[in-house]
Amino acid sequence: MCGIWGFINQDENINEKMGITIIKDLLLLSESRGKEATGMAVMSSDAVNIIKRACPASEFIHSKDFAQFLEDYYKNSASGNTTAIGHSRLATNGKETDAHNNQPVYTDLITTVHNGIIVNDSDLWKKNPMINREAQVDTEIFTKLCDCKRRAGNTVLNSITKTYNEIKGMASTLNIFHDAGCVVAATNNGSLYYCISDNKKTILFASEGLTIRKLFLKNKFLQGKFSENNICQIKANTGLIVDVSDMETASFSLKDTDKNYDEKYVVNDRKVFVNVDEIQNITEIQKPELSMMNLSKYEIDVDRIKKIRRCTKCVLPETMPFIEFDSQGVCNYCRTYKKMQYIGKDKLVTWAEEQKKKGTQNDSLVSFSGGRDSSYGLHYFVKELGLNPVAYSYDWGMVTDLARRNQSRMCSQLGVELILVSADLHKKRANIRKNVSAWLKKPDLGMIPLFMAGDKQYFYYANKVREQYGLDNVLMASNPFEKTHFKSGFCGVKPTILKKNDKDMELEQLEIGSVLRMAGHYIGQYITNPKYINTSIFDTIGATASYYAIPHNYFRLFNYIPWDEEEVNRVLINEYDWETASDTQSTWRIGDGTSPFYNYIYYLVCGFSENDTLRSNQIREGMLTREKALELVYRDNEPRFESIQWYFDTIGLDMKMALDVVQNMGKLY
Repeated sequence: MCGIWGFINQDENINEKMGITIIKDLLLLSESRGKEATGMAVMSSDAVNIIKRACPASEFIHSKDFAQFLEDYYKNSASGNTTAIGHSRLATNGKETDAHNNQPVYTDLITTVHNGIIVNDSDLWKKNPMINREAQVDTEIFTKLCDCKRRAGNTVLNSITKTYNEIKGMASTLNIFHDAGCVVAATNNGSLYYCISDNKKTILFASEGLTIRKLFLKNKFLQGKFSENNICQIKANTGLIVDVSDMETASFSLKDTDKNYDEKYVVNDRKVFVNVDEIQNITEIQKPELSMMNLSKYEIDVDRIKKIRRCTKCVLPETMPFIEFDSQGVCNYCRTYKKMQYIGKDKLVTWAEEQKKKGTQNDSLVSFSGGRDSSYGLHYFVKELGLNPVAYSYDWGMVTDLARRNQSRMCSQLGVELILVSADLHKKRANIRKNVSAWLKKPDLGMIPLFMAGDKQYFYYANKVREQYGLDNVLMASNPFEKTHFKSGFCGVKPTILKKNDKDMELEQLEIGSVLRMAGHYIGQYITNPKYINTSIFDTIGATASYYAIPHNYFRLFNYIPWDEEEVNRVLINEYDWETASDTQSTWRIGDGTSPFYNYIYYLVCGFSENDTLRSNQIREGMLTREKALELVYRDNEPRFESIQWYFDTIGLDMKMALDVVQNMGKLY
């Protein structure tokens, strides 16, 4: 998922200086959706020129190459006329260190920028062996399929519609057809907007309507030429074609594959010139395959763990912080547990009907990580309740490609727009590396949450996006049984759920005394382990503020209806071809790149993990027998070495070195 934009101008009153300003601002405003690479293409009468760099837009626009690129372009353009498309990349398939993987992607006939993920790209390459593959990025198959259809004699629109009907996954694209002198915008989920000037001589495109509105606010010279009311969404499974020569536009449906579109364009033999990074085709150090590593020493002695005393009602072990057993062996977590009191489906339906009566284009914002529960939630809000939401996701660098592919599957099939906020992934991963490196110097169970500190800005941006889009609600489908109080428990903080007469409070609502105890633990660790005092501390402070200071007044689906694991899995896998992980049978946490490592630590050192607390809550709710829960716990706690390797490769640390440190930690059993 990335940010794309377009700028087509035939208005003499928008001069070269204004055009450059617009391009720079579109690049900067799209940067929030991807910072790993930036690129753009411009079309003149005889050529298509492309420039792309493995850097964020804020760095890209200040480079000498970029300045020279635009200067050369406008020398060959009359009166500031412009045809440009651009891309801010959040890297999924293919490293950004190879310029072939960065966008725009091009052939002799077509140049494309793409937001989304094509999930059947491997199958399409196999079906089309005659097409030469040059990169790992999924966009390449889209562009080259479209190119093949164009060369086979299809019209521009037939080439686009037929290609869209072969791909699976989310795809919003801007395409320059060199030979026809036109730009085609198309989307299968609605993540694409445009605005035409009052005099019909200028058109702007962006992944989000908010980008165009911000552009107007930044540039007063546009405010008299455009009306905000003219910002239009390109609806799911539709597109817009623009004839650059006369600015004539036409809408079309991506479903009309059999419609014989008229071709009015004159063939133009434009040449393609590409300016790319010098690091193109860099040879990366090959790491040994996981299957070739000797990982036997890192396996966990399950037989030893099975000897740990556990609650006779749930599966929590004696190593759980603040656990106590009564004379029957039942733990205090069970004795103080309060079963869910559901508001009810009738009231849920009534609430949904009230939202639809508002008559707004979008009625809500759905929190959408790409994990199983958020994916099911998006399905339920759209299919079962009939809402028309916008999906929101925050990518902090530990969202796996599997989660991103599942986001693409869900949004494309449901026709839901996805608002993506991307952190600076290189900085985020560097901060994680610093915190993990510090932890490895002096391992402490209470400090493990520092590994995930960078994800908490999620809450800040959720509120910000909701406000920016004027939406009343943030909808969540978080699992109410995913309680991990033991994480703060290892800092000496007693969970509020152990208080018999107190309500079950969320972690962000900790009492002041608990907050101070947690802070004291962290400060003590910082003093005794100065490695924690690095630039990542600012990220940690920001994350803490986002988590504790911002109200979490979200609409929670599973406060109304019971969470049903079998139903969730059935819907996602059977109806959406939802992708599962190769190193676990569980569908939980498979989109989270951090959990395999920290759950490995907890299980090895403490004899339990998040899986144990989840299953224990299911037992208390009457969803699982204790016997079945134990079976699932032992299954799901098996080390996920494939995912752990991905984690350490991503943050840039040696996996075996880290596992050696964990192996040498003292066990609590």
